[in-house]
Amino acid sequence: MVTKSVEENCYRIEANRLDVYSAAGLEKDMTNIFRKGVSSLYLDFSNVEEVSSAVLGLLLYKKMAYQKQGVTLLLINVNPQIQKILKILNLNGHLLL
Repeated sequence: MVTKSVEENCYRIEANRLDVYSAAGLEKDMTNIFRKGVSSLYLDFSNVEEVSSAVLGLLLYKKMAYQKQGVTLLLINVNPQIQKILKILNLNGHLLL
């Protein structure tokens, strides 16, 4: 579900739909990509068309967990529909670059 991108510390989400069923796989992949000594991680959402509230909760949880270890988690290349949802939920300042 998550693959390494050419940019440093950037990982592309391959699924176009992130729902409650894919949340567990995403959580596992995000745990696996975490490395000590990294100051930031970027998740490339260019393929993602839909995101469930379960996944948004997971992203916030991971952001807080990473932040405690000095790592910034941000989403990049987020499509306008998802950006609008993040703005409505007041999460754009927390998750977007």
